[in-house]
Amino acid sequence: MKVGDYMEFDPNKLETTFIPPMTPLGPIEGRKYTLTHSDTTGMLFLDIGPEYNYSAINEELRDELLGKYKRYGYNSYILIFYAYVGDSDYFAASMKYGAFKYHLPFALQAIFYGDKELLNEHDFLLDTPIYVKFDSEIAIFDNYENYGYVRDYIL
Repeated sequence: MKVGDYMEFDPNKLETTFIPPMTPLGPIEGRKYTLTHSDTTGMLFLDIGPEYNYSAINEELRDELLGKYKRYGYNSYILIFYAYVGDSDYFAASMKYGAFKYHLPFALQAIFYGDKELLNEHDFLLDTPIYVKFDSEIAIFDNYENYGYVRDYIL
């Protein structure tokens, strides 16, 4: 996604695929998200499975968002998403980092909309904290950031 392309989330532009053993209702443990998109059509593609769908990732653009639930405690989770900023020059990394930050609320809305049946079934997940790990070899862009809670992105 590029800066300037921001639009409101349109559920008709989201295609969600569940990869067994993941179903719309569970399990939570081991659930991984791969969100990619088409610059041409504006479609978003969400794969929910036991592994990330690396085959869906455009290796040249690397603008996917990957995420997973991580358990802590008895029935508590955190959600960690990964955004690859890269190790290119400072200016390019800065632009990509800015684009990710700009589009993250939209991307999180899409992910939680695509997995809404899980959230309806397990409503305690609405209080799950979200962290985004930006990956870069440039130190200023290589960090974890808090993005609130799942409930903050429910339409």
